Amino acid sequence: EKCRGRRLLKRIRDWNGSDGDEILTCYVSYHQCVQYVDSSSDSASASVLRSHNSQQWLPLSSTTHTEKAAFFLFLVLSRFWQWKILMAPKCWGVLLLCVCLSTLRLSSATIRKYEFVVENWVVDFLRPTVSLKRPADRKTPFSIPEENRKSALLINGAYPGPLIDVFENDTVEVTVANELISDGVSIHWHGIHPIHQPWADGAVGVTQAPIMPGNNFTYRFQAFPVGTHYWHSHMDGMQSAKGIRGPFIVRPKPTGPQAVKNSNSSKRNGVASGISYDDERIMILADEWQNPEVCLKLEGAMAGNDVCSDIDYASVNGQVAWGDLQEFDSRKYPYPLIDVEKGKCYRIRLIMMASNAENFIVTFFGHNATLVSLDGVDVKPILISSINMHIGERADVVLCADQEPGYYPIELLYDYACTLTPGHFIPPGFHPVSSCRFYAFLHYAKQKEIFYGPPKSPEGTGGGANPKATSGIDFDLTNAWIWNATSPIDVEPEPEEPDVRYTVTLGLEGELYQKPRDRPLAKSRWYMDLDGRRLTWTKPTTPLLHTKGGNTCPESSKGVPVLNIPEDAETVEIVINNLSPTAHNIHMHGMRFQVVNVANFQWCNVNKTACFLMPEFLNPCPKEDRAYADPNHTGGLQALYWGCTYNPEKDRPHANLKAPLRKDSFQVWQRSWAVIRFKANRPGVWQFHCHMEQHIPLGMIMALNILPSRQPPIPEDVPTEGPCPVWSWKDSNGQKFSDPERIRTLEEQNRHLREALIKAEAESDRCANGIGPAAHKSAQYSPVALP
Repeated sequence: EKCRGRRLLKRIRDWNGSDGDEILTCYVSYHQCVQYVDSSSDSASASVLRSHNSQQWLPLSSTTHTEKAAFFLFLVLSRFWQWKILMAPKCWGVLLLCVCLSTLRLSSATIRKYEFVVENWVVDFLRPTVSLKRPADRKTPFSIPEENRKSALLINGAYPGPLIDVFENDTVEVTVANELISDGVSIHWHGIHPIHQPWADGAVGVTQAPIMPGNNFTYRFQAFPVGTHYWHSHMDGMQSAKGIRGPFIVRPKPTGPQAVKNSNSSKRNGVASGISYDDERIMILADEWQNPEVCLKLEGAMAGNDVCSDIDYASVNGQVAWGDLQEFDSRKYPYPLIDVEKGKCYRIRLIMMASNAENFIVTFFGHNATLVSLDGVDVKPILISSINMHIGERADVVLCADQEPGYYPIELLYDYACTLTPGHFIPPGFHPVSSCRFYAFLHYAKQKEIFYGPPKSPEGTGGGANPKATSGIDFDLTNAWIWNATSPIDVEPEPEEPDVRYTVTLGLEGELYQKPRDRPLAKSRWYMDLDGRRLTWTKPTTPLLHTKGGNTCPESSKGVPVLNIPEDAETVEIVINNLSPTAHNIHMHGMRFQVVNVANFQWCNVNKTACFLMPEFLNPCPKEDRAYADPNHTGGLQALYWGCTYNPEKDRPHANLKAPLRKDSFQVWQRSWAVIRFKANRPGVWQFHCHMEQHIPLGMIMALNILPSRQPPIPEDVPTEGPCPVWSWKDSNGQKFSDPERIRTLEEQNRHLREALIKAEAESDRCANGIGPAAHKSAQYSPVALP
């Protein structure tokens, strides 16, 4: 490549009449060509083929004939234009390099291949696959205590599952082999935006059908955007709690002159704000359930509550993080540790993968932490003493191990559950919880631990026994003013008015469960309505993306909440009103949104348990802003399902349009509202839903259909199902299966065949009953399958 690069530069110099004293090169970033001058050295020659901003350039010998022809056409034209307009050779050198390198750019830098084998396992739910020194080593299913055995679904036998660690724009190929006994499966890449491959988003019923047992499917997509993300099952809301989840990190590639500078630095890593660190740690936060099928699939005494307790156990990196009120054997089940070395600084990637616990407030005792990123978006650094992590959210903090060696507590506080701990009044419809404060420890490794050892209680040891006070704010987005405490480094201001505005209401519709024989998942359904159309989610018979959001086959999506965004709309605003006493953690697939406004109700937030039980007539919300979730059911417990809605006249002046936070997951507080905006420029059908797992089977899901005319054709290996053909697939004659005339013809043929089959079966039944002659013709009829 180096030799080819030198020949390429020589050819360019010759064509442009350069004297060779200086070599001008440029590199193409996302938004601009950057010119810099380098000496005519070998390193400069080779730099032409160097990767820039996760893009690579082909050597001339690897290009197609068309690319070569275009390349030399540009050279000839540049020579002609240079002579005509007397442009300086240096300028043409820079321009020509930019044009040529843009022409030869590859769509992705590297192919990263992974294989995910999904299997049924029996594990100890307190530490499914963590194996430490005996007696904390991993046990066979027979040796696991009966009260700890869990039927788990694991990827490659690990929990959390394998780390995907790639560079931006790498092509990621994940082959999922479903070896489960009876369950279909799919994988969603939470925070990843497969903007050129929307069929790879992994949402069953939206972008694909399940991968059935005994089958496999390869997800192929570009790793974008940069940041801390994760992957998890997107089948039914339960499989993630059974073990199908793991981390996904996308890194920027160091490029240009700065990359050389960073490579010579002792602190080689850094963030956009310029803060440097030595190493990284991933910290996966979750709640653990021995039997999620029982605890999370159905609602409890009232919608929004669980069949089981709100939380029983928390975990860090797949190992139980014991609560302050829980008794345990520290030899068999020690606290999880985050190992650090004294004198080093760490980027800690926090990932909130919980299933039901709405949030954990994370505090690192004795250590200042600097928040540098939220949901993969670099923000202006801010010193924090704690951070509230909600389901689906990610945050990166930089922390330095600058204290006396020891074990320092890391507290995970589920504040909403604290009023349900022993000693408190437990309201009707709730279960008590065993604890609300859970602990892991920051461990100074490679130290001689003579006078201290691993902790056996929430109290630290060594230097951690007396941690120093920390500085910074409590970063908690359940407080309205914290949304303005920092802002993205790359600010994207919003226009005064969006192109289109919608109102989406979160609420509960229908009667509550009352009798043991009430059908599950049938009553008191959650909904995300669309401007007053109260629709609870039901899975389309054919995935929405395969029918352009139902446009090519409306019957498949009848009654499914799909929001069709006008194709001429770029900026979309959604007002979200939560008409329930339950907070909802909302996640958007395929893109980020900007949170431009939130309610500031001090009388009702996640810390005010009394607000949960507040009847509508007692609340301080102005009467004109009150609304019931289901106006047809407002008595008894359903009198608790109301909210204080967004009022444009009073609330719009408080919007932050200049520098709003950019997110893909956030919490809409109980009885509250929020306003988000996003750019409708990603062709596809993208799911928008609550991420609390027990709310998913009960319907708190909708989909956004964006730019259907520009949605790319769907590869023929993508799993599909149902009666509708995939709009882009063709038969052997090159005719699209989704041509309306072809569909009508096939449907008419099927109608006649079904009628003939019914008639033949009736004749066969008459014969079997001795009424008439045998009708064996039924075997001749077989319906024409819609491909």
